[in-house]
Amino acid sequence: MFVADTLIVVGLATVSLGTIQESDGVREQRFLLRNGGQEAVDLMQGYTSCGCTTIHFDKARKLMPGDTASVTLRFNPRGKGGEFEETGTIEYSSEQLRAATKRPKRVSLSLTGNCITSEETLMRQFPIRVDDRLRLSTDRFDLGRMRVGQTKDRTVVILHTQEANRKEMLTLRFTAEGDKRGLQHIPYPLIVRDGAAKKEIIIMLDVFIN
Repeated sequence: MFVADTLIVVGLATVSLGTIQESDGVREQRFLLRNGGQEAVDLMQGYTSCGCTTIHFDKARKLMPGDTASVTLRFNPRGKGGEFEETGTIEYSSEQLRAATKRPKRVSLSLTGNCITSEETLMRQFPIRVDDRLRLSTDRFDLGRMRVGQTKDRTVVILHTQEANRKEMLTLRFTAEGDKRGLQHIPYPLIVRDGAAKKEIIIMLDVFIN
Protein backbone atom coordinates (compact mmCIF):
# COMPACT_ATOMS: atom_id res chain seq x y z
CA MET A 1 0.00 0.00 0.00
CA PHE A 2 1.43 3.43 -0.96
CA VAL A 3 0.63 6.31 1.34
CA ALA A 4 1.26 9.79 -0.03
CA ASP A 5 2.37 12.68 2.14
CA THR A 6 -0.71 14.25 3.65
CA LEU A 7 0.71 17.08 5.76
CA ILE A 8 1.68 20.00 3.52
CA VAL A 9 3.52 23.19 4.41
CA VAL A 10 1.52 26.24 3.31
CA GLY A 11 4.08 28.70 1.93
CA LEU A 12 7.80 28.35 2.62
CA ALA A 13 9.21 25.47 4.65
CA THR A 14 12.48 27.41 5.10
CA VAL A 15 12.34 31.06 6.16
CA SER A 16 15.34 33.40 6.27
CA LEU A 17 15.46 35.78 9.20
CA GLY A 18 18.17 37.75 7.43
CA THR A 19 20.83 39.41 9.57
CA ILE A 20 19.82 39.58 13.22
CA GLN A 21 21.45 40.88 16.38
CA GLU A 22 22.07 38.61 19.35
CA SER A 23 21.06 41.49 21.63
CA ASP A 24 17.55 41.58 20.10
CA GLY A 25 16.72 38.29 21.83
CA VAL A 26 14.42 35.46 20.76
CA ARG A 27 13.02 35.55 17.24
CA GLU A 28 9.99 33.55 16.20
CA GLN A 29 8.38 32.51 12.94
CA ARG A 30 4.89 31.09 12.34
CA PHE A 31 4.29 28.34 9.79
CA LEU A 32 1.05 26.77 8.56
CA LEU A 33 0.52 23.07 7.88
CA ARG A 34 -2.46 21.79 5.90
CA ASN A 35 -3.89 18.29 5.84
CA GLY A 36 -4.06 17.60 2.11
CA GLY A 37 -5.15 13.99 2.54
CA GLN A 38 -8.49 12.24 2.81
CA GLU A 39 -8.38 11.25 6.48
CA ALA A 40 -7.66 12.83 9.85
CA VAL A 41 -4.04 13.33 10.88
CA ASP A 42 -2.69 13.21 14.44
CA LEU A 43 0.14 15.64 15.28
CA MET A 44 2.28 13.53 17.58
CA GLN A 45 5.51 15.15 18.72
CA GLY A 46 8.04 17.77 17.72
CA TYR A 47 11.79 18.18 18.12
CA THR A 48 14.49 20.58 16.97
CA SER A 49 18.06 20.45 15.70
CA CYS A 50 19.46 22.47 18.61
CA GLY A 51 18.56 23.54 22.12
CA CYS A 52 18.59 27.14 20.90
CA THR A 53 15.35 26.45 19.00
CA THR A 54 11.96 25.37 20.31
CA ILE A 55 8.86 24.21 18.43
CA HIS A 56 5.29 24.95 19.53
CA PHE A 57 2.00 23.48 18.25
CA ASP A 58 -1.19 21.87 19.56
CA LYS A 59 -0.12 18.25 20.11
CA ALA A 60 -3.64 17.23 21.15
CA ARG A 61 -5.27 18.38 17.95
CA LYS A 62 -6.58 15.99 15.30
CA LEU A 63 -6.24 17.68 11.92
CA MET A 64 -9.20 16.90 9.68
CA PRO A 65 -8.90 16.84 5.84
CA GLY A 66 -8.48 20.39 4.56
CA ASP A 67 -7.77 21.84 8.02
CA THR A 68 -4.67 23.88 8.86
CA ALA A 69 -2.53 23.99 11.99
CA SER A 70 -0.20 26.71 13.19
CA VAL A 71 3.39 25.85 14.16
CA THR A 72 5.83 28.35 15.71
CA LEU A 73 9.62 28.05 15.75
CA ARG A 74 11.43 30.20 18.32
CA PHE A 75 15.17 30.78 17.89
CA ASN A 76 17.34 32.10 20.73
CA PRO A 77 20.47 33.65 19.16
CA ARG A 78 22.47 33.82 22.39
CA GLY A 79 26.01 32.66 21.62
CA LYS A 80 25.05 31.67 18.06
CA GLY A 81 27.25 34.03 16.07
CA GLY A 82 27.59 33.64 12.31
CA GLU A 83 25.41 31.86 9.82
CA PHE A 84 22.81 29.45 11.21
CA GLU A 85 20.20 26.97 10.03
CA GLU A 86 17.95 25.47 12.68
CA THR A 87 15.22 22.94 12.00
CA GLY A 88 12.02 21.92 13.75
CA THR A 89 10.43 18.57 12.89
CA ILE A 90 6.90 17.32 13.56
CA GLU A 91 5.98 13.65 13.53
CA TYR A 92 2.44 12.85 12.41
CA SER A 93 0.34 9.78 11.69
CA SER A 94 -3.11 8.59 10.63
CA GLU A 95 -5.01 5.32 10.52
CA GLN A 96 -3.87 4.69 6.94
CA LEU A 97 -0.25 5.51 7.77
CA ARG A 98 -0.27 3.26 10.82
CA ALA A 99 -1.75 0.40 8.80
CA ALA A 100 0.81 0.84 6.01
CA THR A 101 4.08 1.55 7.85
CA LYS A 102 3.42 1.49 11.62
CA ARG A 103 5.82 4.44 11.73
CA PRO A 104 5.01 8.15 11.83
CA LYS A 105 5.90 10.46 8.97
CA ARG A 106 7.73 13.77 9.40
CA VAL A 107 7.57 17.30 8.12
CA SER A 108 10.42 19.76 8.74
CA LEU A 109 10.53 23.56 9.01
CA SER A 110 13.70 25.66 9.09
CA LEU A 111 14.99 29.08 10.08
CA THR A 112 18.16 30.46 8.50
CA GLY A 113 20.08 33.70 8.82
CA ASN A 114 23.21 35.39 10.07
CA CYS A 115 23.60 36.41 13.70
CA ILE A 116 25.82 39.25 14.86
CA THR A 117 26.79 38.47 18.42
CA SER A 118 27.18 40.88 21.28
CA GLU A 119 30.62 42.20 22.18
CA GLU A 120 30.85 40.09 25.32
CA THR A 121 30.10 36.85 23.47
CA LEU A 122 32.55 37.71 20.70
CA MET A 123 35.30 38.31 23.22
CA ARG A 124 34.74 34.85 24.67
CA GLN A 125 34.70 33.23 21.23
CA PHE A 126 37.79 35.15 20.08
CA PRO A 127 39.95 35.66 23.18
CA ILE A 128 43.22 36.37 21.34
CA ARG A 129 43.64 40.00 20.34
CA VAL A 130 46.07 40.67 17.48
CA ASP A 131 45.26 44.38 17.13
CA ASP A 132 42.25 46.66 16.94
CA ARG A 133 41.10 44.98 13.73
CA LEU A 134 41.83 41.28 14.26
CA ARG A 135 41.06 38.69 16.93
CA LEU A 136 41.69 34.91 16.94
CA SER A 137 39.79 31.89 18.24
CA THR A 138 43.16 30.54 19.46
CA ASP A 139 46.88 31.06 18.93
CA ARG A 140 48.04 27.62 20.08
CA PHE A 141 47.25 23.96 19.28
CA ASP A 142 48.31 20.76 21.03
CA LEU A 143 48.77 18.19 18.25
CA GLY A 144 49.64 15.35 20.63
CA ARG A 145 51.89 12.57 19.33
CA MET A 146 52.70 12.34 15.64
CA ARG A 147 54.78 9.96 13.56
CA VAL A 148 57.35 11.27 11.09
CA GLY A 149 55.52 11.99 7.84
CA GLN A 150 52.10 12.23 9.51
CA THR A 151 49.96 15.27 8.72
CA LYS A 152 47.33 16.99 10.84
CA ASP A 153 44.99 19.87 10.00
CA ARG A 154 43.66 22.46 12.43
CA THR A 155 41.40 25.48 11.87
CA VAL A 156 41.79 29.01 13.22
CA VAL A 157 38.88 31.43 12.96
CA ILE A 158 39.78 35.08 12.41
CA LEU A 159 37.41 37.84 13.52
CA HIS A 160 37.64 41.04 11.46
CA THR A 161 36.22 43.53 13.94
CA GLN A 162 36.25 46.47 11.51
CA GLU A 163 34.35 44.53 8.84
CA ALA A 164 31.03 44.00 10.67
CA ASN A 165 32.69 41.19 12.69
CA ARG A 166 33.28 39.08 9.61
CA LYS A 167 34.61 35.61 10.42
CA GLU A 168 37.28 33.93 8.30
CA MET A 169 38.38 30.30 8.65
CA LEU A 170 42.02 29.46 7.91
CA THR A 171 43.41 25.93 7.87
CA LEU A 172 46.82 24.98 9.25
CA ARG A 173 48.40 21.86 7.79
CA PHE A 174 51.38 20.50 9.70
CA THR A 175 53.53 17.54 8.63
CA ALA A 176 55.96 16.03 11.13
CA GLU A 177 59.51 16.05 9.78
CA GLY A 178 62.26 13.58 10.55
CA ASP A 179 64.85 16.14 11.66
CA LYS A 180 62.72 17.18 14.63
CA ARG A 181 61.92 14.55 17.22
CA GLY A 182 60.61 14.59 20.75
CA LEU A 183 58.63 17.46 22.23
CA GLN A 184 58.55 20.43 19.88
CA HIS A 185 57.07 23.93 20.09
CA ILE A 186 56.83 25.02 16.49
CA PRO A 187 55.81 28.49 15.27
CA TYR A 188 53.44 28.26 12.30
CA PRO A 189 53.04 31.48 10.27
CA LEU A 190 49.60 32.37 8.91
CA ILE A 191 49.07 35.14 6.38
CA VAL A 192 45.85 37.07 6.95
CA ARG A 193 44.52 39.69 4.56
CA ASP A 194 43.41 42.74 6.52
CA GLY A 195 41.72 45.04 4.04
CA ALA A 196 44.29 45.83 1.36
CA ALA A 197 47.20 44.79 3.57
CA LYS A 198 48.58 41.41 4.61
CA LYS A 199 49.54 40.49 8.14
CA GLU A 200 51.57 37.53 9.41
CA ILE A 201 50.23 35.81 12.52
CA ILE A 202 52.19 33.16 14.40
CA ILE A 203 50.32 30.12 15.74
CA MET A 204 52.25 27.87 18.13
CA LEU A 205 52.02 24.12 17.64
CA ASP A 206 52.90 21.79 20.52
CA VAL A 207 53.69 18.30 19.27
CA PHE A 208 55.62 15.18 20.27
CA ILE A 209 57.22 13.64 17.18
CA ASN A 210 58.11 9.94 17.30
